[in-house]
Formats: sequence, C-alpha cells, structure tokens
Amino acid sequence: MKRTTAALFLSAILALANFAGPAIAAEPPAVVYGITHVEAALSGALARYITNGTLHLELDNRTTELRVPAGQEPSGGLVVENVYYSPIQARFAAEIVVPGTSIRQPVSGRAYGAVQMPVLNHRVMPGDIVASSDVDWIEIRADQAGSDMATSETQLIGMTPKRGVPVNQPVRIRDLQSPRLVDKGSLVTITLHNGNLVLSTQGKALQDGGRGDVIRVTNTQSNRVVETIVTGPNQVAIQTGTPIANK
Repeated sequence: MKRTTAALFLSAILALANFAGPAIAAEPPAVVYGITHVEAALSGALARYITNGTLHLELDNRTTELRVPAGQEPSGGLVVENVYYSPIQARFAAEIVVPGTSIRQPVSGRAYGAVQMPVLNHRVMPGDIVASSDVDWIEIRADQAGSDMATSETQLIGMTPKRGVPVNQPVRIRDLQSPRLVDKGSLVTITLHNGNLVLSTQGKALQDGGRGDVIRVTNTQSNRVVETIVTGPNQVAIQTGTPIANK
C-alpha cells in the first residue's frame, strides 16, 4: 500500500512538470540612463551658450531617467535636441534623445557659468590693512562679476578700504587704496636716481599718498614743487627729467 501511494505521488509530480511545459527564458533587463548620463549630455550641449566660468547645471527633475531595451542602447550615448537657453534667467529647456529609437525625454532647469571671487570675511575699517586671514572665496555667476571687481587676493592684501566694504561680497577695486605712507604737510625724504648716482634732500608733502601714488612735494631747499612717487613711509622718489614747477 505504501509503495503504491509513493508511486502515485511521483507520477503526479511528473505529470505536472510535463503540463507546465518548457521554462520561459527571462528577458534581459533594460539599460537605464540616469541623471549622470543626462547631465553629461546637457553639459556638452550647453557649453556653446555658457562660455565664461565653470558650468553649473541644476535639473528641475533630479529623478530623470531613460530606459532603453537591451540591445538598443546607442554606441555614442545620449543626444540633446531642441535646446533653448535664456542667459538672463539662466534657464534652459531641451529634449534628451536615444539615437535609433523613439525614446525622448523633455528636461529643464538652471544653467550658468560660475567663477571664484575673493571677499572680505569680516568688516575691515579704513586705515586697517587687509591681511590674507581677512580674505575668503565665494562663487558667483560669471555674468555678475564686473570688470571692476577684484579677482585675486593679491589685489586685496596690503590694501585698505577707502570706505566701508561689504562683507562676503565681491570687492570693487575702486573701493580700496594703498595705505597712507605720507601725510599732507609732513616732512619727507626726496630721492633722485640718476644712473648709479643717488641724491637725497628734504621736502614737504603737499598731498597724502600711499605706495605708488604720485604726489606733489616742495623741495625745502630750493622752494620748488616736484611730482614724486611714494616709495615708503615718508619716502618719495623722482626720476631724471621729471618737470619741476614753481611753487
């Protein structure tokens, strides 16, 4: 009896196996092009519109992806078509296309060029000298970086503000000046360089001046006025041939 039951059970299993038929092979998974692929394609297409600074791209939909049936993936990657770009709004719209298929996906977002700009990280008062520890860097849109703004920290370090300079904002060069090394009315040493010959005399400054500034000075011996270049604290220099005016 037990053998008969076991035989019947085995026969039932074999019958079900034959009824099920041969196993169906699973379809290969689709190839997925995600946000990284989309951004790479868009960066290449938008580079013709954004030529200044480092390209920054922000998609409105960060979950954008394209699914391509296995075996239909393009050898050259995704293609961007129907690009629209507004430089004023820094907005774009386009279509991502899988070549050789009907698959296309509309995308949109923000895109702009960005540059690094030096800024003061705290308030520096007129008369205070900007040091390297006073300088940080921020990133701004390239089209908002004016030609009169400092682009390197060397344009800030060693200078002093003429007036209050906003903190953590690009610095306009015209708002800085060299520290005052000569005060109007102070006595200065005038140096004249003529080849290997160096002559010095005393003068009186008629103007304030920082390093490299051109100021007028009265020669206290000849009582004549000469234009000089500030070279150091109460130190000025004139070059051979500098015109001398009457007081």
